[in-house]
Amino acid sequence: MSFWKTAGIVLIAAVLLWGLAPRHTSDEGDANVQEIAYMGQGAQLQNIFSDMFTAFERRSLEAHRKDPSKPIYKLVLSQQGTSDVDMTADPTRFMISVAGDMPPDVIYFDRFALGEWAIRGAFTPLDTFIEADLKADRPDAIRPDGFYPAAWDECLYKGKPYGIPRDLDDRALFYNKDMFRRAGLVDARGEPTPPRTWEQMREYARRLTQYDENGNIKILGFSPTFGNAWLYMYSWMNGGEFMSPDGRTCTLADPLNVEALKFMVDVFRDQGGYNKVKAFESGFMSAALDPFITGKIAMRIDLSGFLNVMAQFSRDLDYGVAPPPVSKRLLARGQTTTSWTGGWAFAIPYNARHKQAGWEFIRYMMSDEAWRLYCEAAREASESQGYPYIPPIIPIVRVNEQLSREYVFDNPAFPRRIQDAYKVFMDILPISHYRPVTPVGQVLWYRHDIATQEACYEKKTPQQALADGAAIVQRELDRLTRPPQGRRIRWGLFFAAYGVLIALMAGGAYFWDTHLGFRRRLASVMHRRDAGTAVVIEGSSGGYFRSQWRWGVLFVAPWLAGFVVFGAGPLLYSILMSFCNYDVINPAQWIGAENYRRLFTDDPLIPKSLFNTTFMVLGVPLGMTVSLAMALLLNMRVRGVALWRTLFYLPAIVPFVASFMLWTWVFNPVGGVLNHLLSLFGMPGPNWLQSETWSKPALIIMGLWGAGGQMLIWLAGLKGISQHYYEAAAIDGASLRQQFRYITLPMLTPYIFFNLVMGLIGVFQIFESAYIMTKGGPVNSTLFYVYHLFNNAFRYGHMGYACAMAWILFLIIMALTVIQLKLSRRWVHYDSE
Repeated sequence: MSFWKTAGIVLIAAVLLWGLAPRHTSDEGDANVQEIAYMGQGAQLQNIFSDMFTAFERRSLEAHRKDPSKPIYKLVLSQQGTSDVDMTADPTRFMISVAGDMPPDVIYFDRFALGEWAIRGAFTPLDTFIEADLKADRPDAIRPDGFYPAAWDECLYKGKPYGIPRDLDDRALFYNKDMFRRAGLVDARGEPTPPRTWEQMREYARRLTQYDENGNIKILGFSPTFGNAWLYMYSWMNGGEFMSPDGRTCTLADPLNVEALKFMVDVFRDQGGYNKVKAFESGFMSAALDPFITGKIAMRIDLSGFLNVMAQFSRDLDYGVAPPPVSKRLLARGQTTTSWTGGWAFAIPYNARHKQAGWEFIRYMMSDEAWRLYCEAAREASESQGYPYIPPIIPIVRVNEQLSREYVFDNPAFPRRIQDAYKVFMDILPISHYRPVTPVGQVLWYRHDIATQEACYEKKTPQQALADGAAIVQRELDRLTRPPQGRRIRWGLFFAAYGVLIALMAGGAYFWDTHLGFRRRLASVMHRRDAGTAVVIEGSSGGYFRSQWRWGVLFVAPWLAGFVVFGAGPLLYSILMSFCNYDVINPAQWIGAENYRRLFTDDPLIPKSLFNTTFMVLGVPLGMTVSLAMALLLNMRVRGVALWRTLFYLPAIVPFVASFMLWTWVFNPVGGVLNHLLSLFGMPGPNWLQSETWSKPALIIMGLWGAGGQMLIWLAGLKGISQHYYEAAAIDGASLRQQFRYITLPMLTPYIFFNLVMGLIGVFQIFESAYIMTKGGPVNSTLFYVYHLFNNAFRYGHMGYACAMAWILFLIIMALTVIQLKLSRRWVHYDSE
């Protein structure tokens, strides 16, 4: 086939692929249509905002008919992920869209995370839009002074708003009045009295907690970490803060915070300890089976949104809502309570294509009309299911007061109990705190949670746990506020060098194939280096590029193109990134070996993650043993062996997520199957995934569930062993054990070697089970190396550092593989040897 004929075929194939490629088209087909890309979260796109979206598009169409110069807006909806994924802790999709220059025009983002992304330049300051609307005296202008201060201030970074608050929540104490009466926690009139101080809270928790005959918790009085309360909440109850006023110093280890953490530890200790309480909590469910509704817990601190759960599933439960209790220190200042508020906001990415259109959308979503549509749609949905509608707390003071009067306080049909509870949440809004707006928001959140676990598990004292966490947060804060300086990477040179490298490799391959003299000279060099080894080079006038090989080149071209673009290119790119300070949003800066220096000397989680990962190596020989035993059994000639093979293999093809959710319940320390089986033999079961000691062994045990994959490999090896060996051994009097040791194992050594290499590679890449089942806990006991890498790349935005970690992981796996290859010469036996 001629060159031009081959080129024509390639061109026709390319045109066909281009014509068949999916492409986005506007339904309107109108030049006046302007699309607004909106990125929300989970089911919110399907239900909550749908009426407002439709109304916004309809209003823009009506405005266009009156004034053809105005655009027709069309919303293009996408979501950051499923509702089960924490979009704040894992903003992967948002990062990729911004880095790939395909960002949404508007995104629904957690307010507390705005600051750490604002310092990276990910969001557009909205002050210019706000000022322009106020200057134009628009009736629907967004007015900063109209918001609750806690909601608005949480969107500010260095005095500029980077988001517009869309929702608002705060926290209060829910308590079961019937349980209070039974415990005698009532006033002179016999009415239950909620705790007002920490001392009362501890006393109430002790009196309300009940145990069974084995000493296990039957009813829990109070858990400081159940519901929606964290160390943040208790520190504010004590007057503590987490950042200095100037935002340059982390005050996590402040004495007031230490006192708050000690209070949490004492509450757990009063009720049998953190382990016992967490084991009891592991059986908790949600909705109609929520433990507060089913009477398993007497008090909880939770969000205002929990009122909807109570209204929907437990209208007859006699409960109350009270302001959160505070310490004596705060009470002495004259402050009887406090709370914590949070929520989400609309924001505009810095490289959004239609910023003005995005602002038009945000302005409408904050209008009175939009709020009315939202509340009416939600009210109809609630009443159609037979429970009262409870409006959300709205961050705009005027709108919130108006709608709360209409739907709650002036509504004679509204239940009085819920009305009283709703008023508590409304009353404590003005004194509520919000999480500090800081570039290290995620790191601070993570470290405050780890410090809480370390203290509650009594691995460290509260002072030591918070001091260690504060040191890590401060280092990260210093690194972000004073980043290492370096020159910007010139990507044009990188791509040019990569293109030259590809051209040289292609030219070298062509030169090798078409020049026999070059091959012979190279062969003579190899012959001199490896004396005594004959190297024969056959001559060829055409080689791979002769006519009969052109089809081969044509068919392998797609793979080669994919490898060059999606394999080798990103590989070299990540090497370069490992020497850069890169956060995905901003241009990469060359900082030399700083990432590697930090990895080896300045990251306290590296040794922990490597230890956790190395521990999991124990599962490799265990899995090989179990799968080999299964293969030996299924290699026997018995009736129905094909069915048994299928049944043993099925778990290996069950989707990971389904398996992980199943095993989460198997390992449940209260009602789990595994602990139930152990109890039949009189053995108390551990807390498994809730235990720092047993979490990794639990994951190893779970790994045996998929042993059927290796079983097939062993079966293939067993089928390849000739029966003549066993017959000869039997004639010589060898027992079954001797046959297994001297025949089966030596003949299976290639398969042992393969499973060992692949098993070790898989162990060092373990991630999914910890991400879904344990989130790296408890106390970082399942924080594996790849999980730590993932956190740095996508949670904290340290992509350059994550690339350095990836290459260290590559070197570790490569070294282990090379060592195994070297050692295999001593014990692996092949048929040809």
